[in-house]
This record gives sequence, structure tokens and C-alpha cells, in this order.
Amino acid sequence: MLVSCASWINVTIFILDQYRQMRRKEQDRLARMDADYQRRKEEAEFIKRREERLKAAEERTAKKRLKRQKKKEKKIKLSVPSEEHRKEESSSEDNSDNDEAAIS
Repeated sequence: MLVSCASWINVTIFILDQYRQMRRKEQDRLARMDADYQRRKEEAEFIKRREERLKAAEERTAKKRLKRQKKKEKKIKLSVPSEEHRKEESSSEDNSDNDEAAIS
């Protein structure tokens, strides 16, 4: 009896050791899965925030580009007289020449 009890104890200890080892491996696997999930989730959030920031920056850039372009067009428009303005100036010069000739 003594031998059989001792072997049962050894078998039980062996089985418990196997169970503990399997349980530890499974807990490690679950911990790695959780860590991997968290890492992927954080990466996805980072990419989403990054895309939002890039989109906002592009919108600001486009708005400022449009503002600069309008300012440049306005400056060109003011510095270069239009065709109508030139015609008015030339016709007023012609009229002033005619007026001077009539006075003389």
C-alpha cells in the first residue's frame, strides 16, 4: 500500500505541475494577446489623429494660399490699369489736346 500511495502522490504532483505549467502558458498567451490588442488600438488611434491633423493643416494651407492669391491678384489689378481705364485716359488726353488747339 505504501508504494501505491507514494506513486499516486507522484502522479498527482506531476499532473498538478502540468496543469500549472499549461495554465501559466495560457495566461502568458492571453497577456501577449491583450498587449498586442492594446498596441494595435493605440496605433490605429494615432494614425486617425495624424490623418485629422494632416487634413486640418492642408485646409489651413489651402485657405492661406487662396488668401495670398487674392491679395496678389488685387495688387496686380491696382498696379496695372485695365483696358477701359487706359482708353479713358487716352481719350481724355485727346480731348485736352483738342481743347488746347481750340484755345490757341
